[in-house]
Amino acid sequence: HNEGKELSGQICQICGDGIEKTVDGEPFVACNECAFPVCRTCYEYERREGTQACLQCRTRYKRHK
Repeated sequence: HNEGKELSGQICQICGDGIEKTVDGEPFVACNECAFPVCRTCYEYERREGTQACLQCRTRYKRHK
């Protein structure tokens, strides 16, 4: 499920998948406060179904473009 996506080398702490790079070539970062490694899929799931906050530092997730 990661074919064709450029991976950043970081591993999601929720599902263990690789974290992809954004359009800027930077690793996707769910939380700007602590940069806890979470892939976009888990981030979107947490925002939709979960706590809507970082699992590590509990900062509320901001909307990503």
